[in-house]
Amino acid sequence: MANIEQVLIIINPYCHQGKGWKRWLHVKNEVLRSFNSPVKEYVQEKGADLALTLPGLLSPNNCIISAGGDGSMHYLVNTLLQSDTIDIGGVRVGAIGLGSSNDFLKPFNRKIKNIPVRINNKGPHVFHDVGIATYYNDTNLYRKRYFIVNASFGITAAANRNFNYPGRVLKFLKTYFTGGAILYTAVQTILSYKNYQSEVQFNDDSINMTVSNINVLKIPFVSGSFYYSQQILPDDGRLGLNICSDMNKLKLLETLYQLGKGKFITGNKRISEFTTSFQLISNDPVIFECDGETDTATNINISIRPRAIKILTR
Repeated sequence: MANIEQVLIIINPYCHQGKGWKRWLHVKNEVLRSFNSPVKEYVQEKGADLALTLPGLLSPNNCIISAGGDGSMHYLVNTLLQSDTIDIGGVRVGAIGLGSSNDFLKPFNRKIKNIPVRINNKGPHVFHDVGIATYYNDTNLYRKRYFIVNASFGITAAANRNFNYPGRVLKFLKTYFTGGAILYTAVQTILSYKNYQSEVQFNDDSINMTVSNINVLKIPFVSGSFYYSQQILPDDGRLGLNICSDMNKLKLLETLYQLGKGKFITGNKRISEFTTSFQLISNDPVIFECDGETDTATNINISIRPRAIKILTR
């Protein structure tokens, strides 16, 4: 393992309803004492293109820490993997959970002042698979995105969109009661959600179904206290696929309750499998989510890139 020449911390000051910068300052001194390599801080301002600035910040061997939420980690991973100029082989990635849910860091093995972190650059790295999603957005532009946590359709995707664009009540809950904000969003989304018809393809099956919720997992945590007990590993070369079809609101609320306990009981309306590829085909654009970031899309293809990125050990 090459010695790390530099630790680069990319800080999102706007995450967690604008509290990201305050949360960073709360842990900054202790975080900096954790490293035995030179540390450079970079504050990611709104509208700035990380793909343009990141290559100039790097040394040959870097530890890059995303200080933000899951969306910040998503942005960093996509910047690295879509770059033509960055040598991904010389990069190891970690995270400081300044966001609301911080699913990438779960289970929380280490915290600094109650902030979850994965910043151990002294031990060996581990490899992490990423999902690849290709699709056409609602203006018919082709898009390619990587995800390191999970992707979703249906209730989870709609809830993430609602969470990202909060009204007055949700904005208050996000600021002061993160767990309550996530639960509130989930319940409100279920009560207003309408199922839709799509064709899904996976593991040589093609099914026309009424979509209620679909989670495509690389990490089993899907927001707040909700998680699947599916034994998906970061580097096992596969995706966890969990589907709810043709469910009424009561059944969806029951599923939400069970996921709070890590249970997903399969049956005629619930499918749980492993796969390496998944496709959703819809005549109308649907909300699609990767690592908490949403888009509107048709003809979404999901595959996996094994051992795509090096991650710091816990």
